[in-house]
Amino acid sequence: MVVGIGFSIGVDAQIEFKVMKLYSAANSLAEDVIGSVRNVHAFWMRPRLVQKYDNYLTQARKLGDKKSPVWGLIYSTEFFMIFSGYALCFWRGVHMYADGEIKGPGTVITVLFSIVIAASSLTQISPYFTAFAKAASAANGLFVTIGRQPLINTLDESGDGPEKVDGTIELFDLSFSYPTRPDVQVLRDFTLTFPARKTTGLVGASGSGKSTIVGLLERWYTPTSGSIRIDGRPIETLNINWLRTHIRMVQQEPVLFNGTVFENVCNGLTGTQWQDSPRESKMERVIEACKMSNAHEFISQLPEGYETQVGERAGLLSGGQKQRIAIARALISDPQILLLDEATSALDPTSEGLVQKALDQASVGRTTIVIAHKLATIKNADNIVVMSKGEVCESGTHSQLLGMNGAYARLVKAQDLESNQKQHSDTEATETGDEGEKEDTGLKQIHTSASHRKGVSSAVQQQELLDYNNWKKRGIVRVVWSSLVEQKSLWPTLFLMFLVCLAGGAVYPGQALVFTELMNVFTYPSSKLRSKGDFFALVFFIIAIGNLIIYFVLGWFSNTIGQRMTHFYRREMLGAILSQDIQFFDRAENTTGALTSRLSSQPTQLQELMGFNLSLIFIVIIQIVTMSILAIATGWKLGLVVVLGGLPPLLFAGYLRIRLEFRLDEETGKRFANSSALAGEAVAAIRTVASLALERQILDQYRNMIDGIVRTSIPSILLSMFWFALSQSVDLLVLALGFWYGCRLLSFNEYTMLQFYIVFIGVFLSGQGAAQFFMYTTSITKAVSAGNYMAWVRSLKPIVTETPDNHDKGPSDSPDAMILDNVRFTYPTRPDAKVLGGISMTIQPGEFVAFVGSSGCGKSTMISMLERFYDPSSGSINLGAQNIALLNPRLYRGHTALVQEEPTLYQGNIRENISFGFENAEALTDDMIINACKQANIYSFIESLPEGLNT
Repeated sequence: MVVGIGFSIGVDAQIEFKVMKLYSAANSLAEDVIGSVRNVHAFWMRPRLVQKYDNYLTQARKLGDKKSPVWGLIYSTEFFMIFSGYALCFWRGVHMYADGEIKGPGTVITVLFSIVIAASSLTQISPYFTAFAKAASAANGLFVTIGRQPLINTLDESGDGPEKVDGTIELFDLSFSYPTRPDVQVLRDFTLTFPARKTTGLVGASGSGKSTIVGLLERWYTPTSGSIRIDGRPIETLNINWLRTHIRMVQQEPVLFNGTVFENVCNGLTGTQWQDSPRESKMERVIEACKMSNAHEFISQLPEGYETQVGERAGLLSGGQKQRIAIARALISDPQILLLDEATSALDPTSEGLVQKALDQASVGRTTIVIAHKLATIKNADNIVVMSKGEVCESGTHSQLLGMNGAYARLVKAQDLESNQKQHSDTEATETGDEGEKEDTGLKQIHTSASHRKGVSSAVQQQELLDYNNWKKRGIVRVVWSSLVEQKSLWPTLFLMFLVCLAGGAVYPGQALVFTELMNVFTYPSSKLRSKGDFFALVFFIIAIGNLIIYFVLGWFSNTIGQRMTHFYRREMLGAILSQDIQFFDRAENTTGALTSRLSSQPTQLQELMGFNLSLIFIVIIQIVTMSILAIATGWKLGLVVVLGGLPPLLFAGYLRIRLEFRLDEETGKRFANSSALAGEAVAAIRTVASLALERQILDQYRNMIDGIVRTSIPSILLSMFWFALSQSVDLLVLALGFWYGCRLLSFNEYTMLQFYIVFIGVFLSGQGAAQFFMYTTSITKAVSAGNYMAWVRSLKPIVTETPDNHDKGPSDSPDAMILDNVRFTYPTRPDAKVLGGISMTIQPGEFVAFVGSSGCGKSTMISMLERFYDPSSGSINLGAQNIALLNPRLYRGHTALVQEEPTLYQGNIRENISFGFENAEALTDDMIINACKQANIYSFIESLPEGLNT
């Protein structure tokens, strides 16, 4: 049996490993999709992305179905061998007794009951066989990750850490290809020197290798060949944390972490001498750095100043505000080497001029490398290097390169830089005045960005977001029943399983009666002893064959049902999440990490109950009921005493344990969602984490969160274990009560020995079943919690959605004006902060309209209104004579296109990502895609890739 089950578990683990890889890919896609939900809404991509997600699930389900015969073999082998063991034990015991090898029948009975008790223990662990397989599969990938030795170990303490940094950077014959595309050489024998305390600008077309140099300097990658030296020292000989704390970087798409403004800027002090400074000292440095980056004024206007939470992905800040804080984070540690990758790309002209001036000042005395597409930002650089296809094309100062009339001059001409210099100077003159950061007094506390705002709406049309904590939870029966009702395609299978469970439960009364007869066998004369023993051993073997069939069917079908339920609820849950209005994602508890974690875990938790465990629970219930009826029917006095004396306290203890574990699971679920959000945020921003040397800090923060969950859970766990211990001991107390009272009844000749045996064995098996039932409380509580949350998400009714009333209501075919009539708006989670204060304007068909203003003045909010991510608190937005709130959002958004500040691409090739902008992807031709690429000036770059549009 052990060999057979062990082999089956091994096969199951191999299949499960492949299934988990598919689920991992699905979860990765889901995380990208949920994290870019505004993009999903803007292009109405939900059906296609859910289908893409479903493709992974379908592959996982088909693989998972291969486990059905394995599950059937695991459980049928176990129960067949147990009952065969009963038959063999009794048969051999009777023959040994008849041959005089055993002096009394008590030895046979003792051995038999020992096997029964051992078998009972074995059946209690059988539901966990599949858990063992899943754990083994998970451990396989987990330990590979843990044991992987990175080429660049960020936690390695070795390496040099010079006290003085001059800042000279030398690249010698550098060649590099990205690991995922080894055939594409990004840098070719690249040689360049960045002089100490000088500013060097890197320019060139997209894909020329500019950002790759930054990645190599940060040691995100190791060059294929060649070397990098800082002050003459090979970069690989320097301590990795020392290197990254002396190099600070501002990326084109800066990342801030969920926390306060103060905490985010202080991240720039990690690993420096100021890391452990008093808070007051840190605050002084934070304010000084924010003043340098032109961020202090807008931060001071935030509701809580430097203690304001920036939210997930800095969702409470505009792109410009976020970039200025990132610049402050880079400057706070006074680094000797500064890397600026399009550092001012997200700033408005006013802020850009001020911040550029601050960066110019900060660059004095530092080795500064600036990557720029806006050539105005590097025209004062000490040296400008023009790159093309991973090689140096030209180098020199701005004026020298113009004199060459080469590649740089063509770039300048393309940007019409010279003709705009006067305008730029005029802008700078304005920027140095007092009006640089003045904002409309009605908008001075606006914090918008790429539509990432948070709040609770006072508008009538806003979605009513129910608090899950206050939502009326359903019990185990309703959760199970509603789950089964939804699976109409599985009803025939479920009905067959119900019949098989009835047969499985009916085995136990038969077992009790056979056990009773076994004890009477020894009262027969020796002439009949062997034949009677052979007969009842055969009966036990027949029961074993019945169990073989019953549990093979249950194992097979329960896996089938579990796989389909997991598939169904994962797909339904992602669809429900993506169908919610944007304000759902603005709530603090609905971070990308938290939602992805729930999407990954909760359908699986429901599956663990609705699969084989539910079958066993049902069989155990039948066992308890039938054995109790048998006991009372055989001897009502003894039966009532033991049933009424044992079941109520047992059920009470089990009920309390379920309640406690349910509450504990709800609480720990929230906490684990927070820790998952932290981990997801860190992994998604791993380059920022690495560049700031935050690995240890984040690991400590994550460890503290996990340790806190454990510490706060211990009292509840101990109390739960008390009731569990009581539920496991009550059956022994009931046996003691039954034995005592049964002996009294026997002594008064009220019962025969046969009656006593039937009642006693019935109570024994009933108690075993009841104790076994409460082994499943953890699965029950997790499944109930998961079922409730999924039901809650699916019950939410978004406002901005396609309905029968607006199904055919789209924009008219003729161009119409966009009319904003007294539009007022506050973000749902911050109803006291007015964002739009009565905007009225008309945008005529064909007009080119620009929303300009300082960061945080409401520009992105206007885009959110026009995309209908939110509805106005008051006023209206009309397309011609039609209020867009009454239009079908799918049809309306089909007439709009959005390019966000931080664009998102999804897993897949370039062709697929472009096709997301076209509703009917099947009708999209290559010519249409190529034409769009040419309009976006990206086609030549795509052609240079190894697989073109299929890259």
